[in-house]
Amino acid sequence: MKIKTQIFLGFSFILVLTLFLAGAFVYSLGSLSNASEKVLKENYRSIKASEELVLSLSKMDQIMSRVCLGKNYNEDILLEILNSERKLFHNNLKILSEHITEPSEGSLVQSLQEEYALYESYIDMFRHSSDRVSLYFGSLQRQNEILRETSTNLNSLNHAALSRKDSEAQKLYFRVNIYVVVLAVLLMVITGIFLYKIPQHIVQPIVDLTKKIKAISSGNYDQQIEVESESELGDLLTAFNDMSIKLREYEMSNLNEIIAQKSRIESIIKSVNDGLIILNERQEIILVNGAGLAIMGEEEGSLVGKRAKDIALENEVMRELLLTVHGNDRSSNSSEQNETYSNFLKLPKGENEYAYFTKDVVPVYDNKKDSNRKFLGYILFLKDVTAFKKSDEAKSNFIAVVSHELKTPLSAINMSLMLLQDQRFGDLNEEQSKITGSMKGEVQRLIKMVGELLDLSKVESGNIILDRKPVAAELLVEYSKAPIELQMKEKNLRLEQLVEPNLPEINVDAEKISWVLINFLTNAVRYSPPGGLIRIEVLRRGEDIEFAVVDKGPGIEEEHIPKVFNRFVQFTVDGKRNKSGLGLGLAISKEVIDEHKGSIGVSSQLGQGSRFYFKIPLAIDLVLEANKV
Repeated sequence: MKIKTQIFLGFSFILVLTLFLAGAFVYSLGSLSNASEKVLKENYRSIKASEELVLSLSKMDQIMSRVCLGKNYNEDILLEILNSERKLFHNNLKILSEHITEPSEGSLVQSLQEEYALYESYIDMFRHSSDRVSLYFGSLQRQNEILRETSTNLNSLNHAALSRKDSEAQKLYFRVNIYVVVLAVLLMVITGIFLYKIPQHIVQPIVDLTKKIKAISSGNYDQQIEVESESELGDLLTAFNDMSIKLREYEMSNLNEIIAQKSRIESIIKSVNDGLIILNERQEIILVNGAGLAIMGEEEGSLVGKRAKDIALENEVMRELLLTVHGNDRSSNSSEQNETYSNFLKLPKGENEYAYFTKDVVPVYDNKKDSNRKFLGYILFLKDVTAFKKSDEAKSNFIAVVSHELKTPLSAINMSLMLLQDQRFGDLNEEQSKITGSMKGEVQRLIKMVGELLDLSKVESGNIILDRKPVAAELLVEYSKAPIELQMKEKNLRLEQLVEPNLPEINVDAEKISWVLINFLTNAVRYSPPGGLIRIEVLRRGEDIEFAVVDKGPGIEEEHIPKVFNRFVQFTVDGKRNKSGLGLGLAISKEVIDEHKGSIGVSSQLGQGSRFYFKIPLAIDLVLEANKV
């Protein structure tokens, strides 16, 4: 028999039992409901009506006693209220006569009607009598007490009947509960026997299959199950036996090859000359090659399996690598373009000697191509570039020497040209004035180029020294505006400031950060159209303070944006090339911001202006402590 048929029959049997139990339960609820309804219907209205009779009698007695008091009350109003209570008494008395349920209740109701008829005749006499006080105390008050006593007896009789019938309903409820419980227990016993006996031969093969699968998952492929059924389970067990044989054959043929491949890959990684560190998704170190251990000054056993964050607390190399990882994450999550981070690691090698390494971070994901791909970790590369750095330093030193040697004669030439143009030493004709003016412009341009080369050589040689002090962002802005005020007046430019209030102080070299801001402002003035607007923004971005200069100039083409902060890069505007410098200002600005452990970038659209910005972290240590790496 197929499993589907077996399950269908089993559920059908359980369904029949469930419907039977539900029917018994509904029948029992109906019996209880009828008993309760009978109690309420037969006695509740009578009890309520008798209570209302007592209340009406009390009110009528109070009304007539007040009438007897004389002028303190309005007689007409009291008699009108008396008539209302009489009508209410009639209605409740009618209800009692229509709902007689007890044998002795009829005689009480009849006695009540007769006594009330006499009481009404006294009331009519009271309305027209001149001696109301005597009538009230002589007849009415006594008759009222008799009526109240009869009404109270009637109420007590119905209360007793209600209690008796409630007791009967409770007994019925108890009997029904016993019947339902006995029936439910009986059905549960039958269902339990059915569930134990019938599904056992279905479940047992699944239990055996589960045990065999667990054995295979632990690497034991010698598993077979005896097939005794022709149902779907029999087909499943047969397929399992075939799979077990295939897995055993595959394991025997490929295990040695897999082990060899794993060993080969690990050997290749560990033999790479460049430092290599592999982190998992939790930033735990899972592999470090020999070069990486040598660079970090650690042993393999002290690193593998530990969190990179914990190691970074004592190891400077790992701290720098985690800062790079953090910068990489920020760059990948940011919508802004061209954020850059320091990519070099400088380590002491000996007395007055240093080793230089490039830091590369490669995020690793699984093979999925969609947005749901899983993040697996990072691969960190440390490439030794000490030889290239030394060559670069030699070049920088050469440029510094040549620039320094050129600065003196250029300054002398500039001074000579100034003397030639001084009329105290004689007048020049128009052609001579034009030539000397042109020469002076070219000499000043050369002096500026030489100054930029000297600044660049200082940065590249590592001679730049930061004098960090806490300073307010507003002071940096004010200090940076002064040098460009004359240029702005010449082009009739407007300057707007947007400084977020209550910004914390930042720990920076104020002179060098101001130099970067001045460089941004100078470029904005140079490329802004006459009468345009330049805006300075200072905003808080998480744990960073961002400085930005926004202009409405021609903008930068998208393909040129990644090259903006490269050395010796200049762009044409309206077909004309800027000849006032060597294109080193932004490159030097980047080096200054990198020394402050910050980031620098630009966002621009052609024809709509540019936004140059840099970010200074409030505290570098917060990056590690807040687990943002």
